[in-house]
Amino acid sequence: MTRLLSAFAVCCAALPLYTAAAERTYDTDILADTFGFDESTPKSVALEDLHQGCPARDCIPSIDDPKYVAADAASHVADDDPVIAIALNGDHRAYPARIMDRHEIVNDTIGGIPVAITWCPLCGSAVGIRREIAGELTEFGVSGLLYNSDLVLYDRASETLWDQIEAKGIVGRRTGETLALVPVTMTTWERWREAHPDTRILSTDTGHSIDYSTDRYARYRGSDGIMFPVNNEDDRIHPKTVVYGFDVDGRSVAYTASLLDDGGKHAHTSGDLELVAEMGEDGSVTARDQHGGRYTPTRLFWFAWYTFHPDTELVR
Repeated sequence: MTRLLSAFAVCCAALPLYTAAAERTYDTDILADTFGFDESTPKSVALEDLHQGCPARDCIPSIDDPKYVAADAASHVADDDPVIAIALNGDHRAYPARIMDRHEIVNDTIGGIPVAITWCPLCGSAVGIRREIAGELTEFGVSGLLYNSDLVLYDRASETLWDQIEAKGIVGRRTGETLALVPVTMTTWERWREAHPDTRILSTDTGHSIDYSTDRYARYRGSDGIMFPVNNEDDRIHPKTVVYGFDVDGRSVAYTASLLDDGGKHAHTSGDLELVAEMGEDGSVTARDQHGGRYTPTRLFWFAWYTFHPDTELVR
């Protein structure tokens, strides 16, 4: 059953699962009081489908001045710790999931390109986006709202709300626009470091007094519970099964991670589509079709991919 997360669970370390009856109300209505949005505001989703997860905007603080250490000096991360990693214009970076759990967004410049690394621990989704929108440079922050249990970003230039997984404007001036993406990889620190020894990794020097040593979402990942309501549900596999979701010329295909882990390769044929997905040495996943087209996936939990792509094919 869909379950809800209280503000304490969002903002603090404890993560109890709550029933729908425990959905919180707050003194500040983020949509109305902070953003000034109402039914007359341009939007592509119903305002009632946006659920407030904490008392105020930026309750989870983005990292806007990230600091790094070299790979051989990274004492704050273990070999098997998951990291979100990126290679852009020869610049290699890694972001430990345990730090990202508490910040969700890093506004950065990588390989000379302004980007934001975004992470939704409730959906297990890592998405890299460019911070220039229609020629306007911006930063992104955590709105305090969720849509289909997914992180809702806001950009600080236009204050538009963006759904993270689809990278689309859903409420505000830029509703209907799509953010430009940059590929990111979720892998282990050891695997990324061995493939890219010149990589730098996000430091715990974030400007916040936070203990990053604990795995804040371990119990959540092992549960059946989904913290906020979603539009579509499917029980073919466990809702928290990790999948790699591909958008291929208007079609959606999801591969379970177990097919591709440890450098695996898997071919999928459906009608006129022939798709081969494989994992590289550094943990990055790509797919190619029979015409040579190359695709990069979103890595996330099955329930999150399915709710945004209910017509998806599942390869398991």
